[in-house]
Amino acid sequence: MEKIKKLCQKQPLIPIVCILAAISCFAILNAAPLISNKVGNPATLWLKQGVFYIASLIVIFIIYKVGNEQIYDKIWIIYGVLMILLVILAIEHFIYTRIWYGHHIIPFVNTAGGATSWFNLPFFSLQPSEFMKIAIVIALARITKEYNDYYLVRTFETELKYILKCMAVVLPPALLVYLQNDSGVVLIILVGVVFVLFSSGLRGQWFTVGIIIVGIVIAVGTYLFMYQPDIFAKIISGHKLDRFYGWVDPEGTVGNQGFQLFYSLLSYGTAGWFGHGFQAVIKAFPEAQTDFIFAVILTDYGYIGGLLTVLAIVGLDLVILKIGFDSTNDHDKYFTMGIFGMLIFQQLWNMGMILGLLPITGITLPFISYGGSSLLSYMIAIGMFINMSSQNNIVKNRLIL
Repeated sequence: MEKIKKLCQKQPLIPIVCILAAISCFAILNAAPLISNKVGNPATLWLKQGVFYIASLIVIFIIYKVGNEQIYDKIWIIYGVLMILLVILAIEHFIYTRIWYGHHIIPFVNTAGGATSWFNLPFFSLQPSEFMKIAIVIALARITKEYNDYYLVRTFETELKYILKCMAVVLPPALLVYLQNDSGVVLIILVGVVFVLFSSGLRGQWFTVGIIIVGIVIAVGTYLFMYQPDIFAKIISGHKLDRFYGWVDPEGTVGNQGFQLFYSLLSYGTAGWFGHGFQAVIKAFPEAQTDFIFAVILTDYGYIGGLLTVLAIVGLDLVILKIGFDSTNDHDKYFTMGIFGMLIFQQLWNMGMILGLLPITGITLPFISYGGSSLLSYMIAIGMFINMSSQNNIVKNRLIL
Protein backbone atom coordinates (compact mmCIF):
# COMPACT_ATOMS: atom_id res chain seq x y z
CA MET A 1 0.00 0.00 0.00
CA GLU A 2 2.86 2.34 0.86
CA LYS A 3 4.51 1.63 -2.51
CA ILE A 4 1.29 2.49 -4.34
CA LYS A 5 1.01 5.73 -2.37
CA LYS A 6 4.57 6.72 -3.28
CA LEU A 7 3.99 5.83 -6.93
CA CYS A 8 0.90 8.04 -7.06
CA GLN A 9 2.83 10.89 -5.47
CA LYS A 10 5.64 10.57 -8.00
CA GLN A 11 3.30 9.99 -10.94
CA PRO A 12 0.05 11.89 -10.22
CA LEU A 13 -1.24 11.13 -13.71
CA ILE A 14 -1.70 7.47 -12.79
CA PRO A 15 -4.47 7.93 -10.17
CA ILE A 16 -6.21 10.56 -12.33
CA VAL A 17 -6.26 8.26 -15.37
CA CYS A 18 -7.59 5.45 -13.16
CA ILE A 19 -10.42 7.71 -11.97
CA LEU A 20 -11.24 8.67 -15.57
CA ALA A 21 -11.19 4.98 -16.54
CA ALA A 22 -13.70 4.18 -13.80
CA ILE A 23 -15.96 7.09 -14.82
CA SER A 24 -15.73 6.08 -18.49
CA CYS A 25 -16.57 2.39 -18.00
CA PHE A 26 -19.39 3.15 -15.58
CA ALA A 27 -20.86 5.82 -17.87
CA ILE A 28 -20.78 3.46 -20.86
CA LEU A 29 -22.48 0.79 -18.74
CA ASN A 30 -25.17 3.34 -17.88
CA ALA A 31 -25.59 4.14 -21.59
CA ALA A 32 -26.29 0.49 -22.52
CA PRO A 33 -30.10 0.90 -22.96
CA LEU A 34 -29.47 3.76 -25.41
CA ILE A 35 -26.80 2.04 -27.53
CA SER A 36 -27.63 0.53 -30.90
CA ASN A 37 -26.82 -3.13 -31.54
CA LYS A 38 -24.98 -2.02 -34.69
CA VAL A 39 -21.91 -1.09 -32.65
CA GLY A 40 -21.84 -4.41 -30.79
CA ASN A 41 -23.46 -5.83 -27.69
CA PRO A 42 -24.48 -2.76 -25.64
CA ALA A 43 -24.17 -4.68 -22.39
CA THR A 44 -20.48 -5.44 -22.97
CA LEU A 45 -19.17 -2.20 -24.47
CA TRP A 46 -18.06 -1.03 -21.05
CA LEU A 47 -15.94 -4.17 -20.78
CA LYS A 48 -14.36 -3.44 -24.17
CA GLN A 49 -13.54 0.05 -22.94
CA GLY A 50 -11.90 -1.54 -19.92
CA VAL A 51 -9.86 -3.74 -22.26
CA PHE A 52 -8.81 -0.61 -24.19
CA TYR A 53 -7.62 0.92 -20.93
CA ILE A 54 -5.68 -2.24 -20.04
CA ALA A 55 -4.12 -2.27 -23.53
CA SER A 56 -3.22 1.37 -22.95
CA LEU A 57 -1.07 0.32 -20.00
CA ILE A 58 1.08 -1.64 -22.44
CA VAL A 59 1.31 1.44 -24.67
CA ILE A 60 2.33 3.59 -21.70
CA PHE A 61 4.97 1.06 -20.62
CA ILE A 62 6.46 0.93 -24.13
CA ILE A 63 6.55 4.74 -24.41
CA TYR A 64 8.12 4.97 -20.95
CA LYS A 65 10.86 2.48 -21.86
CA VAL A 66 11.53 3.90 -25.33
CA GLY A 67 11.77 7.48 -24.11
CA ASN A 68 10.45 10.71 -25.55
CA GLU A 69 13.60 11.60 -27.46
CA GLN A 70 13.39 8.41 -29.49
CA ILE A 71 9.83 9.34 -30.47
CA TYR A 72 10.88 12.84 -31.50
CA ASP A 73 13.70 11.34 -33.59
CA LYS A 74 11.46 8.78 -35.35
CA ILE A 75 8.41 10.99 -35.81
CA TRP A 76 8.80 11.41 -39.58
CA ILE A 77 8.59 7.64 -40.10
CA ILE A 78 5.41 7.52 -38.00
CA TYR A 79 4.03 10.55 -39.84
CA GLY A 80 4.69 8.91 -43.23
CA VAL A 81 2.91 5.66 -42.32
CA LEU A 82 -0.14 7.54 -41.04
CA MET A 83 -0.21 9.68 -44.20
CA ILE A 84 -0.42 6.54 -46.35
CA LEU A 85 -3.37 5.29 -44.29
CA LEU A 86 -5.12 8.67 -44.55
CA VAL A 87 -4.66 8.73 -48.35
CA ILE A 88 -6.27 5.28 -48.59
CA LEU A 89 -9.27 6.38 -46.51
CA ALA A 90 -9.72 9.63 -48.45
CA ILE A 91 -9.69 7.79 -51.79
CA GLU A 92 -12.11 5.20 -50.46
CA HIS A 93 -14.50 7.88 -49.18
CA PHE A 94 -14.51 9.53 -52.60
CA ILE A 95 -15.29 6.22 -54.31
CA TYR A 96 -17.90 5.32 -51.68
CA THR A 97 -19.78 8.63 -51.96
CA ARG A 98 -19.19 9.75 -55.56
CA ILE A 99 -18.54 6.75 -57.81
CA TRP A 100 -19.92 3.53 -56.34
CA TYR A 101 -22.26 4.64 -53.58
CA GLY A 102 -22.61 2.27 -50.66
CA HIS A 103 -19.78 -0.05 -51.70
CA HIS A 104 -16.23 -0.28 -50.40
CA ILE A 105 -13.49 -1.56 -52.70
CA ILE A 106 -10.67 -1.55 -50.12
CA PRO A 107 -10.83 -4.32 -47.48
CA PHE A 108 -11.51 -3.49 -43.84
CA VAL A 109 -12.51 0.15 -44.54
CA ASN A 110 -15.62 1.32 -42.71
CA THR A 111 -17.94 4.32 -43.06
CA ALA A 112 -20.01 5.51 -40.10
CA GLY A 113 -21.79 8.76 -39.35
CA GLY A 114 -21.04 10.04 -42.85
CA ALA A 115 -17.24 9.70 -42.38
CA THR A 116 -14.87 7.11 -43.82
CA SER A 117 -12.28 7.14 -41.06
CA TRP A 118 -11.81 3.58 -39.83
CA PHE A 119 -10.17 0.29 -40.68
CA ASN A 120 -12.23 -2.53 -39.17
CA LEU A 121 -9.62 -5.01 -37.98
CA PRO A 122 -10.57 -8.36 -36.35
CA PHE A 123 -10.44 -7.10 -32.76
CA PHE A 124 -10.12 -3.36 -33.15
CA SER A 125 -11.33 -0.43 -35.29
CA LEU A 126 -8.31 1.68 -36.21
CA GLN A 127 -8.87 5.40 -36.83
CA PRO A 128 -5.57 6.79 -38.21
CA SER A 129 -6.65 10.44 -37.86
CA GLU A 130 -6.72 10.06 -34.06
CA PHE A 131 -3.08 8.98 -34.03
CA MET A 132 -2.16 11.58 -36.64
CA LYS A 133 -3.27 14.43 -34.39
CA ILE A 134 -0.75 13.29 -31.77
CA ALA A 135 1.94 12.77 -34.43
CA ILE A 136 1.41 16.31 -35.73
CA VAL A 137 1.96 17.81 -32.28
CA ILE A 138 5.15 15.76 -31.84
CA ALA A 139 6.38 16.84 -35.28
CA LEU A 140 5.61 20.51 -34.58
CA ALA A 141 7.38 20.28 -31.22
CA ARG A 142 10.49 19.08 -33.02
CA ILE A 143 10.25 21.76 -35.74
CA THR A 144 9.70 24.49 -33.14
CA LYS A 145 12.70 23.48 -31.05
CA GLU A 146 14.92 23.33 -34.14
CA TYR A 147 13.67 26.76 -35.22
CA ASN A 148 14.29 28.39 -31.84
CA ASP A 149 17.71 26.77 -31.52
CA TYR A 150 18.79 27.88 -35.00
CA TYR A 151 17.35 31.41 -35.16
CA LEU A 152 18.52 33.31 -32.11
CA VAL A 153 17.36 36.58 -33.69
CA ARG A 154 13.85 36.43 -35.14
CA THR A 155 12.64 38.47 -38.07
CA PHE A 156 9.47 38.55 -40.13
CA GLU A 157 11.17 36.38 -42.77
CA THR A 158 12.35 33.71 -40.32
CA GLU A 159 8.95 33.55 -38.61
CA LEU A 160 7.20 33.28 -41.97
CA LYS A 161 9.55 30.46 -42.94
CA TYR A 162 8.78 28.67 -39.67
CA ILE A 163 5.00 29.06 -40.12
CA LEU A 164 5.15 27.78 -43.71
CA LYS A 165 7.17 24.76 -42.59
CA CYS A 166 4.58 24.00 -39.93
CA MET A 167 1.74 24.37 -42.43
CA ALA A 168 3.53 21.98 -44.82
CA VAL A 169 3.31 19.38 -42.06
CA VAL A 170 -0.23 20.17 -40.91
CA LEU A 171 -2.29 20.94 -44.02
CA PRO A 172 -1.82 17.68 -46.03
CA PRO A 173 -3.13 15.36 -43.27
CA ALA A 174 -5.79 17.90 -42.24
CA LEU A 175 -7.05 18.03 -45.83
CA LEU A 176 -7.09 14.24 -46.09
CA VAL A 177 -9.06 13.95 -42.84
CA TYR A 178 -11.49 16.60 -44.10
CA LEU A 179 -11.92 14.62 -47.34
CA GLN A 180 -12.93 11.66 -45.17
CA ASN A 181 -15.74 13.94 -43.92
CA ASP A 182 -14.33 14.04 -40.39
CA SER A 183 -14.38 17.77 -39.68
CA GLY A 184 -14.26 17.27 -35.91
CA VAL A 185 -10.72 15.87 -35.93
CA VAL A 186 -9.64 18.65 -38.31
CA LEU A 187 -10.77 21.26 -35.78
CA ILE A 188 -8.90 19.45 -33.00
CA ILE A 189 -5.71 19.36 -35.08
CA LEU A 190 -5.90 23.05 -35.95
CA VAL A 191 -6.40 24.07 -32.32
CA GLY A 192 -3.40 21.98 -31.28
CA VAL A 193 -1.34 23.70 -33.97
CA VAL A 194 -2.36 27.15 -32.73
CA PHE A 195 -1.28 26.28 -29.17
CA VAL A 196 2.13 25.04 -30.35
CA LEU A 197 2.63 28.17 -32.47
CA PHE A 198 1.62 30.35 -29.54
CA SER A 199 4.18 28.66 -27.29
CA SER A 200 6.92 29.07 -29.94
CA GLY A 201 7.33 32.78 -29.18
CA LEU A 202 5.89 34.16 -32.43
CA ARG A 203 5.07 37.86 -32.34
CA GLY A 204 1.47 38.71 -31.52
CA GLN A 205 0.68 40.22 -34.94
CA TRP A 206 0.43 36.73 -36.45
CA PHE A 207 -2.30 35.73 -34.02
CA THR A 208 -4.11 39.03 -34.51
CA VAL A 209 -4.25 38.33 -38.24
CA GLY A 210 -5.47 34.80 -37.53
CA ILE A 211 -8.26 36.05 -35.25
CA ILE A 212 -9.35 38.56 -37.90
CA ILE A 213 -9.48 35.83 -40.56
CA VAL A 214 -11.53 33.55 -38.30
CA GLY A 215 -13.86 36.45 -37.48
CA ILE A 216 -14.38 37.20 -41.18
CA VAL A 217 -15.15 33.54 -41.91
CA ILE A 218 -17.71 33.40 -39.09
CA ALA A 219 -19.29 36.70 -40.19
CA VAL A 220 -19.54 35.58 -43.83
CA GLY A 221 -20.95 32.22 -42.77
CA THR A 222 -23.55 33.89 -40.56
CA TYR A 223 -24.56 36.24 -43.38
CA LEU A 224 -24.92 33.39 -45.87
CA PHE A 225 -26.93 31.31 -43.40
CA MET A 226 -29.36 34.15 -42.70
CA TYR A 227 -29.67 35.80 -46.10
CA GLN A 228 -28.29 33.35 -48.69
CA PRO A 229 -29.34 29.89 -47.44
CA ASP A 230 -28.97 28.28 -50.87
CA ILE A 231 -25.32 29.29 -51.11
CA PHE A 232 -24.77 28.25 -47.48
CA ALA A 233 -26.24 24.81 -48.23
CA LYS A 234 -23.81 24.36 -51.11
CA ILE A 235 -20.79 25.22 -48.95
CA ILE A 236 -21.88 23.11 -45.96
CA SER A 237 -23.77 20.19 -47.41
CA GLY A 238 -24.87 16.67 -46.54
CA HIS A 239 -24.24 15.33 -43.06
CA LYS A 240 -22.63 18.56 -41.83
CA LEU A 241 -25.62 20.63 -42.93
CA ASP A 242 -28.04 18.31 -41.15
CA ARG A 243 -26.06 18.60 -37.94
CA PHE A 244 -25.94 22.39 -38.24
CA TYR A 245 -29.71 22.74 -38.63
CA GLY A 246 -30.23 20.27 -35.81
CA TRP A 247 -28.13 22.52 -33.58
CA VAL A 248 -29.73 25.83 -34.63
CA ASP A 249 -33.29 24.61 -34.12
CA PRO A 250 -33.38 21.27 -32.27
CA GLU A 251 -37.04 21.59 -31.28
CA GLY A 252 -38.18 22.63 -34.75
CA THR A 253 -36.25 19.77 -36.37
CA VAL A 254 -36.96 17.17 -33.68
CA GLY A 255 -38.51 14.87 -36.26
CA ASN A 256 -35.27 14.77 -38.24
CA GLN A 257 -31.90 16.48 -37.65
CA GLY A 258 -32.55 17.85 -34.16
CA PHE A 259 -33.86 14.81 -32.31
CA GLN A 260 -30.46 13.81 -30.88
CA LEU A 261 -29.81 17.15 -29.20
CA PHE A 262 -33.45 17.79 -28.27
CA TYR A 263 -33.95 14.39 -26.61
CA SER A 264 -30.67 14.64 -24.73
CA LEU A 265 -31.69 18.09 -23.46
CA LEU A 266 -35.01 16.63 -22.25
CA SER A 267 -33.21 13.74 -20.58
CA TYR A 268 -30.66 15.59 -18.47
CA GLY A 269 -32.72 18.77 -18.17
CA THR A 270 -35.05 16.95 -15.77
CA ALA A 271 -32.28 15.15 -13.85
CA GLY A 272 -31.84 17.68 -11.03
CA TRP A 273 -28.94 17.38 -8.60
CA PHE A 274 -28.73 13.59 -8.34
CA GLY A 275 -30.17 12.36 -11.65
CA HIS A 276 -32.68 9.71 -12.64
CA GLY A 277 -30.53 6.76 -11.55
CA PHE A 278 -28.73 3.80 -13.06
CA GLN A 279 -29.41 3.20 -16.80
CA ALA A 280 -32.33 5.64 -16.82
CA VAL A 281 -34.02 6.24 -20.19
CA ILE A 282 -36.12 9.39 -20.43
CA LYS A 283 -35.76 9.81 -24.19
CA ALA A 284 -33.53 7.68 -26.38
CA PHE A 285 -30.80 9.48 -28.35
CA PRO A 286 -28.02 8.05 -30.56
CA GLU A 287 -24.26 8.09 -29.96
CA ALA A 288 -24.85 7.89 -26.20
CA GLN A 289 -21.57 6.01 -25.68
CA THR A 290 -19.44 8.43 -27.73
CA ASP A 291 -20.46 12.02 -28.57
CA PHE A 292 -23.18 12.20 -25.91
CA ILE A 293 -21.59 10.30 -23.03
CA PHE A 294 -21.63 13.45 -20.87
CA ALA A 295 -25.40 13.69 -21.41
CA VAL A 296 -25.70 10.13 -20.07
CA ILE A 297 -23.73 11.09 -16.94
CA LEU A 298 -25.93 14.16 -16.40
CA THR A 299 -29.13 12.19 -17.00
CA ASP A 300 -28.31 9.35 -14.62
CA TYR A 301 -26.42 11.27 -11.90
CA GLY A 302 -27.44 14.88 -12.35
CA TYR A 303 -25.39 17.94 -11.61
CA ILE A 304 -23.36 16.09 -8.96
CA GLY A 305 -22.26 13.43 -11.45
CA GLY A 306 -21.45 16.09 -14.03
CA LEU A 307 -19.47 18.16 -11.51
CA LEU A 308 -17.38 15.19 -10.37
CA THR A 309 -16.60 14.35 -13.99
CA VAL A 310 -15.56 17.93 -14.72
CA LEU A 311 -13.32 17.99 -11.62
CA ALA A 312 -11.54 14.81 -12.78
CA ILE A 313 -11.03 16.31 -16.24
CA VAL A 314 -9.71 19.60 -14.85
CA GLY A 315 -7.37 17.63 -12.58
CA LEU A 316 -5.94 15.87 -15.64
CA ASP A 317 -5.39 19.15 -17.47
CA LEU A 318 -3.67 20.83 -14.52
CA VAL A 319 -1.32 17.91 -13.88
CA ILE A 320 -0.37 17.77 -17.57
CA LEU A 321 0.40 21.49 -17.57
CA LYS A 322 2.50 21.22 -14.39
CA ILE A 323 4.53 18.32 -15.77
CA GLY A 324 5.17 20.17 -19.02
CA PHE A 325 6.13 23.45 -17.35
CA ASP A 326 8.48 21.64 -14.96
CA SER A 327 10.33 19.97 -17.83
CA THR A 328 13.73 21.33 -18.83
CA ASN A 329 13.34 19.90 -22.36
CA ASP A 330 11.95 22.37 -24.91
CA HIS A 331 10.57 19.50 -27.01
CA ASP A 332 8.39 18.54 -24.07
CA LYS A 333 7.18 22.09 -23.43
CA TYR A 334 5.93 22.56 -26.99
CA PHE A 335 4.41 19.08 -26.99
CA THR A 336 2.60 19.86 -23.72
CA MET A 337 1.02 23.00 -25.13
CA GLY A 338 -0.23 21.18 -28.23
CA ILE A 339 -1.78 18.29 -26.29
CA PHE A 340 -3.26 20.64 -23.69
CA GLY A 341 -4.83 22.71 -26.46
CA MET A 342 -6.37 19.65 -28.07
CA LEU A 343 -7.68 18.29 -24.79
CA ILE A 344 -9.25 21.49 -23.52
CA PHE A 345 -10.77 22.19 -26.93
CA GLN A 346 -12.35 18.73 -27.10
CA GLN A 347 -13.59 18.97 -23.53
CA LEU A 348 -15.16 22.40 -23.95
CA TRP A 349 -16.59 21.66 -27.39
CA ASN A 350 -18.10 18.31 -26.37
CA MET A 351 -19.72 19.74 -23.26
CA GLY A 352 -20.76 22.83 -25.21
CA MET A 353 -22.53 20.80 -27.89
CA ILE A 354 -24.25 18.69 -25.21
CA LEU A 355 -25.57 21.92 -23.70
CA GLY A 356 -26.64 23.16 -27.15
CA LEU A 357 -24.11 26.01 -27.12
CA LEU A 358 -21.98 24.68 -30.00
CA PRO A 359 -22.68 22.69 -33.18
CA ILE A 360 -22.61 18.89 -33.07
CA THR A 361 -19.45 17.89 -34.91
CA GLY A 362 -18.70 14.38 -33.68
CA ILE A 363 -16.10 15.57 -31.17
CA THR A 364 -15.90 13.10 -28.30
CA LEU A 365 -14.99 13.62 -24.64
CA PRO A 366 -11.37 12.43 -24.18
CA PHE A 367 -10.82 9.49 -21.81
CA ILE A 368 -14.59 9.25 -21.16
CA SER A 369 -16.25 8.50 -24.51
CA TYR A 370 -16.12 4.96 -25.89
CA GLY A 371 -13.48 4.42 -28.55
CA GLY A 372 -10.22 2.52 -28.82
CA SER A 373 -8.31 4.74 -31.26
CA SER A 374 -9.08 7.98 -29.43
CA LEU A 375 -8.15 6.48 -26.07
CA LEU A 376 -4.97 4.77 -27.28
CA SER A 377 -3.80 7.88 -29.12
CA TYR A 378 -4.11 10.04 -26.02
CA MET A 379 -2.51 7.28 -23.95
CA ILE A 380 0.58 7.69 -26.13
CA ALA A 381 0.63 11.29 -24.91
CA ILE A 382 0.06 10.13 -21.32
CA GLY A 383 3.03 7.78 -21.66
CA MET A 384 5.16 10.69 -22.81
CA PHE A 385 3.99 12.81 -19.87
CA ILE A 386 4.83 10.00 -17.43
CA ASN A 387 8.29 9.85 -19.00
CA MET A 388 8.58 13.64 -18.59
CA SER A 389 7.52 13.37 -14.97
CA SER A 390 10.20 10.75 -14.30
CA GLN A 391 12.84 12.99 -15.87
CA ASN A 392 11.56 15.93 -13.81
CA ASN A 393 11.89 13.84 -10.62
CA ILE A 394 15.46 12.88 -11.53
CA VAL A 395 16.38 16.54 -12.05
CA LYS A 396 14.77 17.52 -8.71
CA ASN A 397 16.64 14.79 -6.84
CA ARG A 398 19.95 15.92 -8.36
CA LEU A 399 19.26 19.50 -7.27
CA ILE A 400 18.49 18.33 -3.73
CA LEU A 401 21.71 16.33 -3.59
